[in-house]
Formats: sequence, C-alpha cells, structure tokens
Amino acid sequence: MIDKPGEALYKFYYKGKINMESENIQLNIPSHPKYLQLVRGVMKKVTQIIGFSEDDSGHIILAVDEACSNIIKHSYMNDPKGKIDLSIKIHEKELKINITDYGKQCDIEQMQPRKIDNIRPGGLGIYIMNKVMDSVEYDYSSSRQNQIIMIKRLGTMG
Repeated sequence: MIDKPGEALYKFYYKGKINMESENIQLNIPSHPKYLQLVRGVMKKVTQIIGFSEDDSGHIILAVDEACSNIIKHSYMNDPKGKIDLSIKIHEKELKINITDYGKQCDIEQMQPRKIDNIRPGGLGIYIMNKVMDSVEYDYSSSRQNQIIMIKRLGTMG
C-alpha cells in the first residue's frame, strides 16, 4: 500500500528484446486525477521500450494525460467512480492508444479546440493531442461508451 502522495505507483523491469510485431498492454484506472501519474508512468516506459525520443515520449505522455483529464472532467464530471480503460498496442513502429470511458456521451461538435491565440487557462487538450499525434479519432457511436484512438509512428515529427 502506498502511504506517501509522492511515492511511485509503479515499477517496471524489462529484460531482453521486445517482439515489435504486436504487443498489447491493458490499463484500467478509476476516473480520479491521482491515477494519472500511473498512466504517465506506463506511457513513459512504453515509449522508451519502443524507442521514441525523449521529446516524442514527452509529447505522447502529454497527449494521453490530456485525453484522460478531459474524460475525468467532461465525461465523468469529476466523479471518481467512473472507469477509464487504456489499450496500448505496439505494432512494428507504430503506437496505437485506445482510451475508453463509460461516462456522459460527448458531442463531437462541442469538442473543437479553442484558438491558440485566445490566451486563458485550459481548453488546449484537444489542440495538443492533434498537434503531437499522427492521428486522433473519436468514436461516440455507442450509447454506452466513448473512445479516443490516437496513433503515433516512430520517427515522425510531432
């Protein structure tokens, strides 16, 4: 059990070569901001294993953190009883991240990023995700779940 707020929630050890043909990592967290450090830690390790640069790794971590933060705030309305499922797929030189929630269905028309020159706190999550990832898709076709699918390819500028 972790008693100290700053104490790490994770430890990863990996020896040997990863099979880059196809790997799948699942992570399920409650919709509480305190678990975002776990998401960031997993994403950091995954991006290191794949071979992303430190800059790209930081950008991917930020995009995933922003997506999860938006889910907590907008889909679950800050209710910590919700669930966020992350599926991280590694296929050759591509990282595919599916983030699923079961909260309030979002209106995709309302999810447009604000103009970057409109200086004020917040509202840049979607802009950041679109800027740093190679592909960002939203699937709100199901009445029971929302899904964000983000793809980043190794060696692409973001």
